[in-house]
Amino acid sequence: MQNSETDTNLATSISRWRTARKIILGSIILAGSMATSAALLQRYAGTNCKAQQQRIAERGYTYSGIGAVIQQRGEFVVVRDVLPGAPADGVLREGMHLVSVDGMYPVSVEDWAAALRGPSGTSVTIEVATRCSGHKFVTLERQLIRVQK
Repeated sequence: MQNSETDTNLATSISRWRTARKIILGSIILAGSMATSAALLQRYAGTNCKAQQQRIAERGYTYSGIGAVIQQRGEFVVVRDVLPGAPADGVLREGMHLVSVDGMYPVSVEDWAAALRGPSGTSVTIEVATRCSGHKFVTLERQLIRVQK
């Protein structure tokens, strides 16, 4: 009996390590790509490009989703913040653990972000967990979200 528990714990630890490795390697690759792109833009586009990038950064960006900012916290993906006026406003709260989305169990923050985003007007059902109230399912309709900076 002891060996099967040890094997299970080892398998769980290896699985967590592999997930963490994927996230870290993906972050390193993404950061390297962004740095390379920025360096190439700066080198070949000159100073006019820098001014244009500044204007774009000042305006913010737009996407279609529920308006929840998520992050990896240990082995969980949690709600870090909710944008005012977004579909998630008043439904999701900071610290809620995301369990499933439309019956799927995404592993990484990137997978969660992709699952929560989608065409404006479509709905998404999310299972969330909190310490005090347990698990619940919420259905939200995606909208065009404008993030102003």
